[in-house]
Amino acid sequence: MKIQRNQSVERLIACILTLVVPMSGAEAPAAGAKITTTTTSASAPASSSEIEQLKAMLFEQQRQIDELRKQLSKNKESEQKKQDNSAPVMANDSKTAPALGGSFAPKAPLGEVASTTAMVPNPPAPAPAPVFAPPATPAPADAATLDSLQKTVNAINAKLGGFKFSGDLRFRFDLLSRSANAALPPTDNRATPAQRARERIRVRLNVDKDLFYNEKDEHPLVKFHLQLATDPYNNPITMDSDFAGLGTRAPFSIAEAWAEAMPVKGVTLRIGRTSEIFADNRQFMFDDDIRFNGFHETYHLATKDNKAFVDFKAGQYILTDPNVQVVPAGSPYLAAGYKAGQRIPSAGFFDTGATVGGNLSKKWKADGTINYVVYREPNQIQLASTANGAALFANNPIVGATFIGNLGGTGNATTTAGGGTYFANDFHVVREAFNLTYAGTPWRGHNMPLTMMAHFTQNTGASIQNKAYMFGAALGEAKKLGDVQIQYQYYFKPANAFVSQFSDDDVGTGSGVNIKNNQIRVNFGITRWLAWENRLYIQKGITTNNPAIGFFVPLQQGYNTQFRWHSHLAFTF
Repeated sequence: MKIQRNQSVERLIACILTLVVPMSGAEAPAAGAKITTTTTSASAPASSSEIEQLKAMLFEQQRQIDELRKQLSKNKESEQKKQDNSAPVMANDSKTAPALGGSFAPKAPLGEVASTTAMVPNPPAPAPAPVFAPPATPAPADAATLDSLQKTVNAINAKLGGFKFSGDLRFRFDLLSRSANAALPPTDNRATPAQRARERIRVRLNVDKDLFYNEKDEHPLVKFHLQLATDPYNNPITMDSDFAGLGTRAPFSIAEAWAEAMPVKGVTLRIGRTSEIFADNRQFMFDDDIRFNGFHETYHLATKDNKAFVDFKAGQYILTDPNVQVVPAGSPYLAAGYKAGQRIPSAGFFDTGATVGGNLSKKWKADGTINYVVYREPNQIQLASTANGAALFANNPIVGATFIGNLGGTGNATTTAGGGTYFANDFHVVREAFNLTYAGTPWRGHNMPLTMMAHFTQNTGASIQNKAYMFGAALGEAKKLGDVQIQYQYYFKPANAFVSQFSDDDVGTGSGVNIKNNQIRVNFGITRWLAWENRLYIQKGITTNNPAIGFFVPLQQGYNTQFRWHSHLAFTF
């Protein structure tokens, strides 16, 4: 407080002297000096005596200012450093300005202050008030902005222990409509109409964490992923839970759980419960909700400019664990083609192939995939879908609970009506997939990308009804308010093309294969985290039973056109 008062008194003295000294010099000129009245236009030059008098006045004033500076500098040295760091920058401030606040001109040689323009007795013009102008902040570069955002994200992740959370929530209205074929007997399922309207919900929560890092590389060596989802335990091809069940709670289960290691550049190894390695969400060969237990291996090779790449992929999946060393007499396994006294191996499948892609131009890119899927002991899948075989899988070792119904999603041809043996000797499926993508052109403030797709499969384990295909196109996107996306796909999936129980159950309602379907999608963007999506499926059958060759399908061709409409709000976070 004492130092503050001393500084205040000293500043007051300095201000008084600043005003008094020039006035006293003007009021008491040297003896014999002649006072001349002038105007601001300075029409007459000043005399030599007046110039000498002004020089003397300025010299005395400058001497007094210097003394005050020396006196104040001793007490202000420490305070001045703090003010330099925290005080606002003035537009007319500089390191050469006096320390008394900018009301004095910088010190100059006396020979430069003389002027023929009259300066006294007219009062000097008042000094302009300091203008506080904070320095303009330049717009940061994109790289700097991204770096800042990444640091913010890293800081948030650090507070969460490195865990990253994401997920989605979907509210869906699901309408199914099919009129009865009155020309068929009532015992035929084609004569039964289909009409159902229901509300459904799907919730998924993802948890991810990077575990280890290489000192020379910022990419993690190991990743962990977990997904919790609304999952009916007895239906692996959906994560939807109906608005039903009176007041009972919907189940929530582990949909995905895997660990992924990247020991060297380009190599990825995964183990756990995961989506199929070539899954692409095209609703063709595999349902987008299906998950399998197994292993993945991927090798990614790309050019230095990343304009072209090739991915070699392989997946191995374990489907069952029968734990049956000897098939007894009367065992349901006999209906699946096994013999009495035989050991039952586990069922599974292997998927191996490659994807090649690259940029065709600045906005166009393309990729193609070819893969080969081989099923081992596929009849166990069909057996689990029958009434007699369901008992073998009723007390599920994974869930630890009894299923209410059989494994759904049937549609393949069997050797007997509703039997446990597929008509196809094997499911050895060759698949080719092609995608052509255009990055998009702005249209009325909205980007309009274009994607064209085509898929083909052939099951070499069957001789008839074994070739399937899908083609389609999508225009636009639904990422923000006002965005619109239109998509069309046509599916042709015969009865022996691939395993029906793992295929999409929206494209094929009541039968995963032995169907041809037109899908029309119109999606609207609302915000970056909310979209309104609409899908219309128009389904017809392909073939009927042929008892002469032991060919039977669950839903024969001949039912009336079936319509299914999905309208849902999809939230992502």
